[in-house]
Amino acid sequence: MMFRSSFYAKKKVMVVDDCEPIRSAVKGMLQKIGFVTIASANNGTQALQKATDMRFDFILADFNLGDGKDGYQLFEELKHKKLLASHCCFFIISAENRRPHVHGLVELQPDDFLLKPFTYKGLEKRFARSLAKKVALGKVYEAINENLPAEAIQACNDVIKNETQNALLALRMKGELLLSEKQPEKALKLYNNVLQKREYSWALLGKAISTFKLGEHFESEGLFFELLDRDDTRLEAYDWLGRLNMARQDTVTAFEMLMEAGKISPRNLFRQRAIANLAIANNETEEAVRAYSRILKSSRYSVFDTPENYLNFARCLLDLSNEGNKLEIAKQISKCTELLQDIDRRFYSDAVKAQELVIKARVQVLKGNVDEARNNLEESEKHDSPYDTADDRLDKAKAYFSTGNLSRSEEIMESLEGIADKDDLISSTLTVLINKEKESHEVLKERIRELNNEGLAMYQSAKYTRSVECFVEAYQYMPSNASLALNLVQAITKVGTFLTQGRSPKEMKDMCSNCVSVIEQSDLTENNMRRYLSLKPELMALLNAKDVA
Repeated sequence: MMFRSSFYAKKKVMVVDDCEPIRSAVKGMLQKIGFVTIASANNGTQALQKATDMRFDFILADFNLGDGKDGYQLFEELKHKKLLASHCCFFIISAENRRPHVHGLVELQPDDFLLKPFTYKGLEKRFARSLAKKVALGKVYEAINENLPAEAIQACNDVIKNETQNALLALRMKGELLLSEKQPEKALKLYNNVLQKREYSWALLGKAISTFKLGEHFESEGLFFELLDRDDTRLEAYDWLGRLNMARQDTVTAFEMLMEAGKISPRNLFRQRAIANLAIANNETEEAVRAYSRILKSSRYSVFDTPENYLNFARCLLDLSNEGNKLEIAKQISKCTELLQDIDRRFYSDAVKAQELVIKARVQVLKGNVDEARNNLEESEKHDSPYDTADDRLDKAKAYFSTGNLSRSEEIMESLEGIADKDDLISSTLTVLINKEKESHEVLKERIRELNNEGLAMYQSAKYTRSVECFVEAYQYMPSNASLALNLVQAITKVGTFLTQGRSPKEMKDMCSNCVSVIEQSDLTENNMRRYLSLKPELMALLNAKDVA
């Protein structure tokens, strides 16, 4: 269906390209087609402002726009800020062949990808084709924009019944809507009916997803592996294989699947975030750091360039610090500080003041300043924040644990139940991460309890050297816990020397000095205070002795 030039004369179009000669050439094509109201922009920021001031019927944006936003980032921001009318046709122009997702119409992908070079005749045909779909499915798009899935499904049914030319597209959209509304049985029936007539890639993928959501993991896995052999479904098949393996609690294979998807599409921020979550869950912290580095680079100039990306990167660096030596710890702390400074420079930092204070508390723990860390945590509780994500709570639980406040840490961990309950890739990986952290939290608590109890038993049996070994291991898990520190120094004073099996006297003396700092920076119970004061003279004499042995 072609439209008359008089039809286009009433429409508004915008061309976005950083090259003036190309903007002029495309503008000439648009004038031939019949457009009169033609706006142009040489970068994404300018285009965003014009789209704010005027609602366009067509937008053509080059993918590469020089410095700043690219064409797809512009599309994402316009969509996110609801500046695209439901009838607007958005085209991305590129010198490279870019494929739209097979499963993702409901998420409003760009209407088409124009490969350079193109003629005005070719452009007119693309306009007519996209516009015809928009008109036929107008009520569907409106319902989706207004977040009315039931109405969108009914609108699809109307098109399927009355609009032969666009019935297949309506079926495709209905299938996605049924899946998003947790109706996989109906979706599977729809996809099977379509596949009886023709083997469309989107229907094969939809069938695989429906089967997975029905809990048929073995069957869906076979379907996803078949879809890896198709160029147009390979990316999404890897994503869904990642989710399938997460459902099986095989986080290693899930991570491998998402990494393969990341090789095909490295700029997808949501996938990179999912990769980071799985990397942390698998104790591959360096991989998580690399993923967050990619996120910061790719999100620059996009609507998804948020303080959360910087906070999560900083948290990841602190996790990595737990595995490094003093030099590495210093490097990670320095980088972490830079990230917090970037937040203060680039964003409204008061909104994330509480989160920054929690990160600063973890930094102070690494520096051995437990009192300062506790002050930071206390201050963080006074700040209201519009953010309260699972990442924020996990970080706070880690911070309280590292300062020896087990009860507050446990309270926060319990609050994470059901916080990541959306049916998407990030939420799936976040659920895995939360469960792993809870499991690690419990295992670590139990291990510390066992070591402490064993140390106390050895101490009471006058096996002081063995008790020191138990308390040292427990203390290293939680170096800011005053009770563990007190138990350790009490046992050391009984041994009367820093000579212990497997550790140098200097290492033991430094550890003992740190214990003293922790104890004196903590609010001790009356009983613990009496214990400390009674052993302190002997302990100080041991620490001040010239011969550390």
